[in-house]
Amino acid sequence: MPRATLELKLSKNDLIADKYKVIKKLGEGGCGSVYRCKATKGEAEVAVKVLENASDLARFRREAKVLSGIRHPHVVRLLDRGTHGAHPFLVLEYMEGGSLRDLLDAQGRLGAEEAAWAMVQALRGLRASRTVHRDLKPENILVGRGPGSTTGRMPPLTIGDTKRGCVLKVADFGLAKHPDPGATRLTNTGQVMGTPVYMSPEQCRNTRTVNFRSDIYSLGVILFEMVTGKAPFDATNAYDIMAKHCNDEPKFPRMDQRIRDICARCLAKNPKDRFPSLYTLERDLARVAGLDEPEPDRAGRSWLLITIGILVVGVLIWLLREQITELLTAWWAKGSSR
Repeated sequence: MPRATLELKLSKNDLIADKYKVIKKLGEGGCGSVYRCKATKGEAEVAVKVLENASDLARFRREAKVLSGIRHPHVVRLLDRGTHGAHPFLVLEYMEGGSLRDLLDAQGRLGAEEAAWAMVQALRGLRASRTVHRDLKPENILVGRGPGSTTGRMPPLTIGDTKRGCVLKVADFGLAKHPDPGATRLTNTGQVMGTPVYMSPEQCRNTRTVNFRSDIYSLGVILFEMVTGKAPFDATNAYDIMAKHCNDEPKFPRMDQRIRDICARCLAKNPKDRFPSLYTLERDLARVAGLDEPEPDRAGRSWLLITIGILVVGVLIWLLREQITELLTAWWAKGSSR
């Protein structure tokens, strides 16, 4: 089906909705273009994402809906939204360091601890979103300054120090879906959506059936690429790449054994053989990076409390079994005598 494109040409110093002055074009995505802009009020720099493909309007709205419900240090912030002529736009916080892709192009391979630290930050944002992202890739993990970082040259990755170093944030939730089975679907049966190099085997077959374990697979691809310099599977066309995801086993070059074990589990063909939760993946990566272990998800904590409660009750019953038996015997005898 052809994509309906809305003609739009923006140049330096053009105004978007009379509120945001264009500094430069940052790039193009599936839905449209992203511009680095300066707000006319306050003069803060922002990133303005402008829709250019009318067929992607539902996904554009989905991203706005997801981001409007999240306030987290590892998820890119939605600051404003509106329309410029016939073009809807989203105003996002500007991430000065670009994307993880830019960082990898500039720094090359990362060490085990650095890669694990970067993944922990992405996982924090992903867990906070409570969605299945479905399009995780280095281009959608953005890099910015830590809250205490000064202006000037962007700092490098500084493990565990987001004040002097940089901070990573998850972005582009246009394909995200809520894990609730009743949530609105944006894909049709058999429709494949995502970026082939980072897609899980089940996502290659049918986007509608994926859950958080598909995101775990994508994170495994990213982690593999960060420490080796290349993705585990590549080919000249998308269909061959997807076939490799479904049928081929990744070949691991020499790497840190801890990272290898994590990658291997993330890249398992069967989703059930991967990490059972985003939390457990973050926990193992935090250990590699030398960070404190993360807090379990609320649902996990609730089940833990329930389990502890059941165990406590069981222990009390066992300790007081003789007294309980005597009370029950007396109650039964009293009832029988009536």
